[in-house]
Amino acid sequence: MHRVFADASPSGVFDWQVTPVEAIHCYLRQDFAGLFERADLVVRAGVVWNARYGTSHQHEFPRHLSPGQLDACYPAARARHEHLCRKTQALLGGRGPLLLVFSRPVAGEVVAELRAAVSRYNPRLAFHLVAETAAGAVGDWTGNAEVWDELLAPFGVTLLEGLAAAWRKRRRDRRRAAGRAPMPPHAPP
Repeated sequence: MHRVFADASPSGVFDWQVTPVEAIHCYLRQDFAGLFERADLVVRAGVVWNARYGTSHQHEFPRHLSPGQLDACYPAARARHEHLCRKTQALLGGRGPLLLVFSRPVAGEVVAELRAAVSRYNPRLAFHLVAETAAGAVGDWTGNAEVWDELLAPFGVTLLEGLAAAWRKRRRDRRRAAGRAPMPPHAPP
């Protein structure tokens, strides 16, 4: 969401790691403390995983990391993780409104359990939890944009427009980085 909608969707720790539902409960119960300890981290196929909580950290560490490089990269990753935890705590500690979006299908009972856990964390927070249904799942984190548009429409969010704008910006930035002139904008038909 943050990559598509920028400052309208501030990012937090859950935007930068794959977090199993039980780990989300742990973050809330432990007030975001002790969930990124070096002793819990392992490297599997070049990706850092938290063996204790099951989180994967594909963005905090360089790609194709070797186990021998983990110690050297850990302090910077830890600082980033703590920063993102503070941002998430601030969002969850406010009054809202806050829209929490799952990137994968989540069963209704799991959504209800997490809704209760967030309410325990901050009973004053006005929030919504949105998850793609199993029927709309396409097998990766991106999901089905049309299904997402339908789910997010009550909140005034249109994913397809945001994705299109983000794609145009990325293409323009890549062309500039390669030393080529930006493509002229397309005129509507």
